[in-house]
Amino acid sequence: MPAGQHHVGPQAGQGQLVLDQYFNMLQRMLSRAYEQIDNTAALIGSGRKEFAKVPTDRPVHGLIVTMEPFHIVNAPMQRPLLPATTVPVTVCSVGELEDMVTVIDAPVGRLLLERDADARRSTYALREALSGHDHARNPVLDARWSSYP
Repeated sequence: MPAGQHHVGPQAGQGQLVLDQYFNMLQRMLSRAYEQIDNTAALIGSGRKEFAKVPTDRPVHGLIVTMEPFHIVNAPMQRPLLPATTVPVTVCSVGELEDMVTVIDAPVGRLLLERDADARRSTYALREALSGHDHARNPVLDARWSSYP
């Protein structure tokens, strides 16, 4: 590079390296959860005695909950990097889970199934399926906050 000029942006190949590192991290952090959900769904469907009280006549939808959001993890470009499953799986953050359990105007199962049935919406963050619904206060969080002096 001539004197006085500065390189701006990633060096050639660095962008691909960052993507490769991200995809490796995704696989490392989430692959086991996908496999576990699929194995559990198979055990439920097989009538295994440990799962005898779990109804087998209802749809199964796996939910992987992470402490921090994995932005666009449900997007079509990410899914091929993770294990294939026989049941739908949604990755969400703990914040989205907290929002989901406070929905009071629709059954959560129905919201998950409707989201999964929509090819486009199923690739969005879970929070999108929860917007526009009525939410109650979370009594667990309220109790914790009220315990502080």
